[in-house]
Amino acid sequence: MSKWSGANLFKLGAGLFGAYQQYDAGKQAKKAADRNADRLLRESEEEKRRARRDQRQKQSSLRARAAASGIKLNGSTGTFLDKYVQEDEKQLSWLDESAKSQASIIRKQGKTDKKNAQYGAYGSFFNTVGNWWGGG
Repeated sequence: MSKWSGANLFKLGAGLFGAYQQYDAGKQAKKAADRNADRLLRESEEEKRRARRDQRQKQSSLRARAAASGIKLNGSTGTFLDKYVQEDEKQLSWLDESAKSQASIIRKQGKTDKKNAQYGAYGSFFNTVGNWWGGG
């Protein structure tokens, strides 16, 4: 059978189309990973905003309670409130760093998926062309 026969040309076309689909799937996987990483960062920003608001309300409440009870906000009470605020800031910083780390992992996985799909596509392409070329 000639490599230019309809059946062989169909096999060639189907193989090349399959290789293209693999290649494109890799690009789509990376895009999806990038979108997911971006969404995670946006969600983290909103979580930080809400946590910061809640923390400030608690801090204000503690100060108001201390003032209402006649406790002066200096000395050990002031130190306690300062430490409370510092701990809140550490928690917000941890949220931020955690989200950035997770987003980085998602992006790296997307890049890896893209490379793997592209290498598979190259292999499929060369295998298809080699079989077509050698078959006729």
